[in-house]
Amino acid sequence: MIKMIKQVDDEILYWELWQDGKTLIIHYGLVGNTGEAEEKKLSLFQKAEKVMDTLAEEKTNEGYNYVDEDELIELVVQYSYEEKDMEAVLEKRHHVEDLMNECLGWTGNGFCDGGDIGSETANIFNYVVDVEKAATTIIEELKSNDLLEGLKIGYLNPEEEYIALYPKGTKFDLM
Repeated sequence: MIKMIKQVDDEILYWELWQDGKTLIIHYGLVGNTGEAEEKKLSLFQKAEKVMDTLAEEKTNEGYNYVDEDELIELVVQYSYEEKDMEAVLEKRHHVEDLMNECLGWTGNGFCDGGDIGSETANIFNYVVDVEKAATTIIEELKSNDLLEGLKIGYLNPEEEYIALYPKGTKFDLM
């Protein structure tokens, strides 16, 4: 998969490309929005990697840059639980991980990198381009799946401190 972004004024555009069999999927839009997807069928003699490299080079010439995953911002979705509920919360964590991959991926804003559970918190680790848009997308997704109860969202700032985003006024810690 190739992921690229481009800053235009105060907006960030994304462009992604991946192979699905003999078809290339091109997904693009404004970070935080679902955007559009197109399919490009490969001919019998076309090599997917070569076509993908050519298309990515065109985007580079338009001012897009490859997404450097090391520069993405860590955003954590957290749920508290009681020890007796650990098994149910583990199932919930896996479900939320899947939701995060879908909603962040399809809005060009990042991905979920798994989670952990223990010390009475379940944490789902996400890496995003735009923290505010990601938080909005995540809250909407979790609300539509009836998963807001007990939710906390925070992100790791450049000073290596976690800043609470949701709910307002909450304290955010990784325990």
